[in-house]
Amino acid sequence: MRILVVSINVAPWGGSEELWKSLAMKGLAQGNEVMVSVFAHQNLNPNVAELVAHGAILHQRPLPSYYNEQPFAYRALSEVKSRLGMDKTSIDWRAVKAWKPEVVVISSGETFDHCLHHQSYLITYCKDNKVPFYLISQRNWEWDMSVDQEFRESRRRLIEDCQGFFFVSYRNYKMACSQLAMDIPKARIIQNPLKVSLESNLSYPKSGIPKMAYVARLETSIKGQDLFLQALSSQRFSRLDFELTFYGTGPDEKHLRDLVSYYGLEGKVFFGGHVADVSEIWRTHQLLVLCSLAEGTPLSLIEAMACGRTALVTQVGDSAIWLSKSGFVVSGHQEETIQKALQEALDDFPNWEKLGQQCKGRVLGKRDSEEIDGLLECVVGKRDVDHTGQDPEEFLSKMTREV
Repeated sequence: MRILVVSINVAPWGGSEELWKSLAMKGLAQGNEVMVSVFAHQNLNPNVAELVAHGAILHQRPLPSYYNEQPFAYRALSEVKSRLGMDKTSIDWRAVKAWKPEVVVISSGETFDHCLHHQSYLITYCKDNKVPFYLISQRNWEWDMSVDQEFRESRRRLIEDCQGFFFVSYRNYKMACSQLAMDIPKARIIQNPLKVSLESNLSYPKSGIPKMAYVARLETSIKGQDLFLQALSSQRFSRLDFELTFYGTGPDEKHLRDLVSYYGLEGKVFFGGHVADVSEIWRTHQLLVLCSLAEGTPLSLIEAMACGRTALVTQVGDSAIWLSKSGFVVSGHQEETIQKALQEALDDFPNWEKLGQQCKGRVLGKRDSEEIDGLLECVVGKRDVDHTGQDPEEFLSKMTREV
């Protein structure tokens, strides 16, 4: 079968890409033809190159005008094309049209992306040629979208036409229902694949001071690193010994380094860059920090828990659902609420190892390691959507039961 996998996430790569990459890899391994369609960044991401090396056909599209990290001329051209309605034409999809996919999977960094609506060429192509298409949502905002009614109506029609809508987060799903004022038919909860082994047993790194790791793309508007630094700069924490390391790359690294200097946190806050093997982070760190403003189910949280580490998270996406009572949940995004949760965490430092063991138990007891196989069976027509992933309400019930 010819499977087209489309990513409409403008970032070169992120945790949200691991699901569709795994799906494409399994599709290739089972003898299917796979085309992957991604935005054309200046350098091809190694993960995409790996897919091509395994036999995937690569299709690249121009970046949208709102993506800042591209030459001005490219942004201007994209804006002109958008204003002329050229996203409704085949101009950027001619290779896909010639390839004639038999099924399409569209993975979005946001639940309702501005790049995708019911009149987008790819959707029109699928409907005109009776090609089934499935949607994957990796993140939603915790408040209502700043969009008009036309946007909402378009996404309602998009949902009605798709064969299945897969969410990685229950709260994302519920928010999407609220955003469109409708139940979402064929909605299922599915879990992202992990890059750490659930069978490994990392020893807990004993130390006299707390060692925290903030593992996320360095993009403050979503991941909230600046909020945590602001909270950390309070005098109540200045006399305490601790270490915090930011792991990841992104557009706000310079700003975060400036904030570390501005708040006088040199010697306590460090930058570790990108680490391919996540378990290496947890050989030396004891607690994950993630004060995000929006999430799905953050891969960095589940991987930290799988490595036996507890966490401090904001109550966005399914972070608090997964962490439950095995860590520390910030009730809001204000400096005071972050400080309160951080103080509680630091006061409970001697208990972090035990909490980490509870975290690992939750991951072992709640995850389904076979969901990617089921998703592929659904995509190629061997399994119904209703038997793929989990029903949202059944998922929530499972997560709130004690292991």
